[in-house]
Amino acid sequence: MATQMARYGQIGSRVTTLARYGREGTGLAVIAAALGLWELSSVTGLLPGSAFPSMSATLPALATLLGSAGFWQAFGLTLGSWALGVLIAAAAAIPAGMLLGRIRFLYRSTRLAVDFLSTIPSVAMIPVIVLLFGATMEMKLVLIVYGAFWPILVQTAYGVRDTDRVLLDTARSYSLSRLTAAVFILVPTALPYVVTGLRISAVIGLLLGVSGEVLGSAPGLGLEMNMAQSGGDLPVTYAYVILIGLIGIAVDRGLNQVSRRVLYWHPSVRGAAT
Repeated sequence: MATQMARYGQIGSRVTTLARYGREGTGLAVIAAALGLWELSSVTGLLPGSAFPSMSATLPALATLLGSAGFWQAFGLTLGSWALGVLIAAAAAIPAGMLLGRIRFLYRSTRLAVDFLSTIPSVAMIPVIVLLFGATMEMKLVLIVYGAFWPILVQTAYGVRDTDRVLLDTARSYSLSRLTAAVFILVPTALPYVVTGLRISAVIGLLLGVSGEVLGSAPGLGLEMNMAQSGGDLPVTYAYVILIGLIGIAVDRGLNQVSRRVLYWHPSVRGAAT
């Protein structure tokens, strides 16, 4: 019986591996088909050459960028400001969200203001922030912090408010301190919400960082892309677009892996794993 179960386990593992390879192969096939369609559309004139460079011209430009020191310097400025902005936003939003979720009066009295500020498109704040800080790294950092702050705050508050009242009453009946109740009851309950808020804020922060570089002329990948577009170098412009998209995918995949490791105990992660 044990041998049979082990055999079934091996078969299941092989099926899972084949399915994963199949999904990856399908994804690569779709990418290859898209690149081929791009090149064919450029050669046949379906895509105007004045606005769309060919794939065969863009990929060498992308390879050239990866070998240039200027690209990696801009890459460091973009990723550095993004990471710092999200960290600052999380450091401010998580404690504030814990307070809002725990204190009912505070939550109700600030809900209208939070809803108003969180629904303002962060990109709309670029002109105001540029006027205050100019085309600087500080401007981009403030923009990222502003946009990344609200999802973390709202999700943390929701997570704390979703705590089972029976657990809180039990902690109170056992005379547990507020710190102990927060560490062992509030934090585990709110953690999935916090992780969700962090993932949302990380993507928003990256979008805002690049937007601040494009629209606010802050140093980074967006400014380099904007300069290439202004100079009429379409292959380099599209190479930057592709690279920024790849960075976004890498950030999302990386955060997904981190969240799965942090929430390994959560039913949603265990269910996805099986």
